[in-house]
Amino acid sequence: MCSAGRPCDYTGLTYELLRGPSGIQWPVNIDNPQGTERLYTDAFPWAAPDMCESYGKDTVTGAPAEPAEYKASNPEGKAVLKGAPFVPPHEVPSKDFPYVLTTGRTLYQFHTRTKTGRAPQLDRAAPQVWVEMSAADAEREGTQEGDLLEVSSPRASVRARLRVSGIRDGVVFLPFHYGYWDHPDTGLRAANELTITDWDPLSKQPIFKTAAASIRLLDRDGQQSAAPTTTASAPAGTSAAVPATVGGADALVEEVIA
Repeated sequence: MCSAGRPCDYTGLTYELLRGPSGIQWPVNIDNPQGTERLYTDAFPWAAPDMCESYGKDTVTGAPAEPAEYKASNPEGKAVLKGAPFVPPHEVPSKDFPYVLTTGRTLYQFHTRTKTGRAPQLDRAAPQVWVEMSAADAEREGTQEGDLLEVSSPRASVRARLRVSGIRDGVVFLPFHYGYWDHPDTGLRAANELTITDWDPLSKQPIFKTAAASIRLLDRDGQQSAAPTTTASAPAGTSAAVPATVGGADALVEEVIA
């Protein structure tokens, strides 16, 4: 087994254990089939130079540490905590793109909606992309709840209806769940097309959370934003009268506690 002898050893895991009355805490090996409640009580040095699988990386450049360097700095194999210094965003607001664009999630959808987009209740609760701005920014731009806006970065544009929310001034938000697989005839709604092609050198995570953007009013036709009225997307200020988010009658449940 690939996990044998490692901190995440699960060589003793069986289908019978998985079907049992509760979860199994790893490591769970043949000698310890019920799992381990607490780890590292014997101070086993998994970070020791002759046991660890890698030697860490520079938090700014991502360059791997050399074995000799690691051994000299941590001969006893203790856990090493490194504080990463602040690094400014690689793209900051400018005259042409005055807003910080950030992307994120909504409660009702998951990733690219290949599953949640097929659940009618979830799709009705959050069916379409939207853009969030603060009340102060919306007033300054002459926009209001439900307006159709064009959100642009130096790379692409998204068209979305406005939700005036409690977001920080100077920041606009787009949910990243909406693409083209379920609506191939609907363009300009994939938020990640606006983000920069960059990633964290240490974790290799893509940087989807900071980019520079501008907004432009396209239409004011009285339609509502598709944004949910729950969680962080709740309407703010004069937008508080928008209809509450519902998933439909088949999404309603009644809880009975015996």
